[in-house]
Amino acid sequence: MMLAAAALAVALCNAPALLAQTRIATGGAAWQRVDELAAFGNVTSSGLRGSAELRYDLRRGRYSIGISLPVAGTQLEVYDGRTVWSRDISGGVHPYDSWYPRARAVTQAYIIRRAYLNRPPGAAINCLGFAADQAKRVALIRIQPPGGIPAVLAIDTQSRLLDSVTMRTWMSTEVTTLRDYRQVGALVLPFVVESGTLFEPANGYKIEIVRYAVEDRVSASDFQKPQVLEKTRILAGAKSLSVPIALEGRQLLVWASVNGHAPLPFILDTGGHAILDSVAASMLGLRGVGGGVSGGAGAGTIAERYTRVSSIRIGSAELLDQPFLVIAYPYDFYERGRRTPLAGILGLEWFERYAIRIDYARRVLTLTPLADFRYGGSGTTVPIRFQEDMPLARAAADGHSGDFGVDTGNASILILYGNFLRRSGLLAKYAAGYAMRGEGTGGGNTGRRETLATFTIGGQAIQNLDAYFTHMKTGSFSSWTEAGDLGLTVLSRFTPTFDYATQRLYLDPVPRPLVIAPNRSGLGFTKNQPDAIDVVAVRPNSAASALGIAPGDQIVTVNGRNARDLSSADFLDVVTARTGTVVDLMVRRGSATRDLRLVLR
Repeated sequence: MMLAAAALAVALCNAPALLAQTRIATGGAAWQRVDELAAFGNVTSSGLRGSAELRYDLRRGRYSIGISLPVAGTQLEVYDGRTVWSRDISGGVHPYDSWYPRARAVTQAYIIRRAYLNRPPGAAINCLGFAADQAKRVALIRIQPPGGIPAVLAIDTQSRLLDSVTMRTWMSTEVTTLRDYRQVGALVLPFVVESGTLFEPANGYKIEIVRYAVEDRVSASDFQKPQVLEKTRILAGAKSLSVPIALEGRQLLVWASVNGHAPLPFILDTGGHAILDSVAASMLGLRGVGGGVSGGAGAGTIAERYTRVSSIRIGSAELLDQPFLVIAYPYDFYERGRRTPLAGILGLEWFERYAIRIDYARRVLTLTPLADFRYGGSGTTVPIRFQEDMPLARAAADGHSGDFGVDTGNASILILYGNFLRRSGLLAKYAAGYAMRGEGTGGGNTGRRETLATFTIGGQAIQNLDAYFTHMKTGSFSSWTEAGDLGLTVLSRFTPTFDYATQRLYLDPVPRPLVIAPNRSGLGFTKNQPDAIDVVAVRPNSAASALGIAPGDQIVTVNGRNARDLSSADFLDVVTARTGTVVDLMVRRGSATRDLRLVLR
């Protein structure tokens, strides 16, 4: 009965008739006399209020969306008819040019041109039925132009005006709602536009339009690639510089000075932005404003605010007047035992301005301004593309190719995503591994550890590579547009150089790759407070399981040293020692403690 009712609703939903009525309701033939439409207004986003400027080319579907917020700065996204360009809040510029943003731009251009009102040949348009939206009833019409992704238009059945547009993003769903329609000359236009994703709704925006400009010709300069706001210099006029780096707990760290203060340790992360942990921000006298959220490898999100610094320096390379996110990360993110806590993350803002070479073997980072960089090595050249801010490279797992994030912030093993695993058949092929749990921005993630037969990038094959098979439903690991994420265990086999100007990753071979010893204890662990190392997982048939150690136990001393004196990275060094190494532990369970002698296997 319910299926019959649903089928009847679809039959009664006449998409061509509804769209023809929408065309009449919004201005009809008057649209033929409009080439460019501009909107100016006020925007509220992430707890901040600023200004917005939207421009649309109604003939070719090009667009420019600029949002300026106090402290956070200005973000600009421009589609020039071929490529989507992003100028992020740091002032750097890079394209969104992997397959997904290209396909998405095709659909956005189709909607901007209002092509769905004229039903051009080749587009798939069908009605999905009706739905209640608060006090309104809307007809749901699915459109998909050739080369584009699907979108669902919700048409108000009473006013015949477009109520919302829904599109699937790479890890969530984005809904753009249009309200408060008013007459502008012969046109009827929305004066309130709200947009956000289901995963990070607090990062969406609400634009209250103050005025429209209706133009009978297009200004080509409105849809050009944005100019980079350099805001950078190398002191003393050097052409490049090299600075020391460290691998702590396999995490790539670089030291940077904020506003002239003593250098602090930061994660260098191709997938990250300028972030300060709230502890470091407080120490530096910086206060955050606003209230957005940040997502990442975890299943959820974490609150973020914005601050601004006058200077951030790596060695003698300096970025000026930069926005930073301020995030109250949990203790396990920033703890370093008795050493200076981790200050945060540096990433995109540096890679957009410098060619960056990472010599893992020698622990040296080299930065060269992109304008001065010329690659002179003999390594493999791998093209990189962007879906958002993480560089993507084509690679293959057991011969199955896909787009992999090239992630210097990934201190763990190769990660393969659930959609790719199912599509490639690798999920069925591998089943002998054991369960794992990881941590990332936004919380935990789960999966299974397997040994992949072959992983290939740039024609270079890596045999018997450990991989994390994950099946997350939310967070970046849930991406359906990517195959996975490669980090230290792949990149450290080379000396990689990132050149965003030419969109190339150079992989120079190394005679003796970095040796990444396995965890021989069988313990999965983290550190959530100073005086204990928390056991979060125990591998079956391991040294730890043989001693009866269980998740929830706490390690309070290691070889006679108090846990307060050790970081998680220090403990990782202990449990990755040679087979046969003896590790004396005091383990607490509830109020009871016991002394255990663990022998690494």
